Amino acid sequence: MRDILLKEIMVQKVIVAHVKDSLSSVEEKMRLYKIRHLPVVDSDNKLIGIVTYRDLLTASPPHRTEEGFVFDKEQMDQFILKGIMTESPQTLTTEDTIAHAVAMMARDKFGCIPIVDSEKVLVGIVTQIDILKWLREKL
Repeated sequence: MRDILLKEIMVQKVIVAHVKDSLSSVEEKMRLYKIRHLPVVDSDNKLIGIVTYRDLLTASPPHRTEEGFVFDKEQMDQFILKGIMTESPQTLTTEDTIAHAVAMMARDKFGCIPIVDSEKVLVGIVTQIDILKWLREKL
C-alpha cells in the first residue's frame, strides 16, 4: 500500500459541478449518480472547490414525504453553490500513494480527495469507498 500510486485506483471520469450550477442541479447529480462528493471546477476544469451531500443537508434540509425525504428545489436554489462549497480543497496528485491518501483522510476526516495535475486541473478523485474496494481485492 505504501508504494501503490493513486493513479492506479482513482476514478478518472469524475462527475463535477460548475460554480454557476444551481444547488438543486448539484443535488440531482448526486442522487442520479449515487455519489456524496462533487468537485467544483471552472471553465478550464481547474478545481476551485468541493461540495458534499452534508453541505446540502446543512444548507437546505430535506422534508419528509410519502416517498421519503426530498429536497425543496425552490428553497435549494435560494443558495449559491459558491456560498456552501469548500473552496480550495486539499488535493493530491496521481503520483501520491494510497498510504498518503489514507493518512490524510484519517487525519482530516475526509470522505474523498480530488486528484489534480500541476496546473490544478482535475484529473480524478479518490474516495473512501475506492480505497475499501482496492483493499477488498487485496485481502
